[in-house]
Amino acid sequence: MNLKIQLILLLLLCTLSCCKESSEKISFPWFIEGTAIIPFSASSRTYTTEQENILAGSSLTLYSQGGLQAEAVELSYNGTRWEGSGLPKWENTSQKATLTAFCPPFNRNQSVFYQDGQLCDQLIAQEECTYGESIHLSFRHLFAQIRFTVSSRLNQQLSQMEFIPSVSVTDINPETGEVICQPTATTLCMEKSKDREYTFLLPPATLSIQIRIHTADGTVYESTLEDYPFQSGHTYICPIKRVSDDLGISSVEDFIAFTHLINGETYGQRTLEEFGEKTGETMTYYLNEDLNFSPEEAALVQMIGEYGTAASSEKRLFKDTFDGQGHSLTNLRFEQSVNPNYYAGLFSGLSATGVVKNLTLNQAIYNKNSDTKKAAFLVGFNQGEINHCTLRDCTIECIPSKSSFACLTAWNEGTIVNCHVDRVELKSELPQGNALTRYNQGGTILNCAATDCLLNKVTTESGLLCNICEDGTIQNCYIKAKTGASYSHLHPICLTTRGNTLLRCCYYSSGFTRDPIGSPNEALQSDSIIRYGSITEEKELLPKILNQWILDSGKRLFPHLTFCLWKKGETLPAVLVSP
Repeated sequence: MNLKIQLILLLLLCTLSCCKESSEKISFPWFIEGTAIIPFSASSRTYTTEQENILAGSSLTLYSQGGLQAEAVELSYNGTRWEGSGLPKWENTSQKATLTAFCPPFNRNQSVFYQDGQLCDQLIAQEECTYGESIHLSFRHLFAQIRFTVSSRLNQQLSQMEFIPSVSVTDINPETGEVICQPTATTLCMEKSKDREYTFLLPPATLSIQIRIHTADGTVYESTLEDYPFQSGHTYICPIKRVSDDLGISSVEDFIAFTHLINGETYGQRTLEEFGEKTGETMTYYLNEDLNFSPEEAALVQMIGEYGTAASSEKRLFKDTFDGQGHSLTNLRFEQSVNPNYYAGLFSGLSATGVVKNLTLNQAIYNKNSDTKKAAFLVGFNQGEINHCTLRDCTIECIPSKSSFACLTAWNEGTIVNCHVDRVELKSELPQGNALTRYNQGGTILNCAATDCLLNKVTTESGLLCNICEDGTIQNCYIKAKTGASYSHLHPICLTTRGNTLLRCCYYSSGFTRDPIGSPNEALQSDSIIRYGSITEEKELLPKILNQWILDSGKRLFPHLTFCLWKKGETLPAVLVSP
């Protein structure tokens, strides 16, 4: 009997011992992982950033309260998990643990938070975990970020910037991540930046920033950004302009507001007067900066005007001047549905007094399953002037098969001058596709080019420069085929001419198998329609020939117009010289 009791007790002791040993093996987290960094959240639509990850070999310090106790435990990332000799054990398995991790490592009572006047970036991860669970860390930026963008005119004169936030960081509570500040000024000096952007970090607090701008001639401009509540992990965009630089569109937000206001809609407290000035009866709106749109921002851009077939839509033509001042709009997306009665484009229509000039559209995408039958990237219907405008690397993704699309303007009754359509690609089949305009109805096309455009998915005969020219003029233009592309359905100049049409001094490259004009009418006034080859001497001559027309016929026949000259490009035989 005693033997049996002893055996039972012995077995029980063995069982208890095994349980205790097993418990000790899992008394700490199986592993700690996670390196994703939540990017700065944009408080302005003009700023986006990509997801990042902490790199292998990085270190952190871990603080924990509750069931898992840790005090500045340093861990390193091995490419898969965080590891270290001081990995803590659970003290109370029934109690949750609250963890705070800092990367780069942060130690309690650390006194240095700035380097050369700049607040150093600090990542923080805060998680709550339960015994037996693995720990997955997700990091965010502890501080706020501010980005000052200086107007191009002011930045040209700038030599140095000084930023003086009203408070500075003195400590961080390692358990809570609370940033402790005091009202001491830390001056940050920055030399002139070619991209006109000046970015630095701020504590998450309500503070003001004193700004000093030093120019090369010794002038000092001073301004103050008044008290504002900056939030941890957010970025803030703040434009800096002189009073004389104020008029015009300087941000994506400005452009979105402009497209709403010009259509007669309200947009917060914004007004059209912010974006232009009136001279006599003419209102001129200015684009002051190159703008790059995210897909979400592009969706907020409205088509300017709603010109269509009804007589009442005449009043919705754009009657003013839009001056891009040589700047570009990049990544616009034309995806919103349009009433089938309207012409479509960034501008629905220009009146006889309307002007769009000195503007580039880069990488625009036209993608609509159902749309108006009359569409273009820039202007749907033109009675006015399109001057020195460029389309580059734009894509026509999808458009209904019964629709017509011309890259620059769908219908031209006005003037197109000094314009260049380069590397536009049609990715869906259409009956016709044209680089400058579909219908040149009594309009004038002068000193323009269409180069390396892949519009070869047209299913019927079409004209690359324009489709139909009736009582119109086309002079001093050149067309270049993309090397290796097939243009079996495309005539380089136009498909059909009607009425009293004049074509002179136009040049097209080898690569086109069809005649420059598809069906010329008997009354066509045409000469100097010349095919140029790949011989180096011929390519070298093209800019000179185009410029000779400008200096002779152009100035004599069109004295009211200013023509851009041509020069040899790096990959193109001729490119326009900006005025």
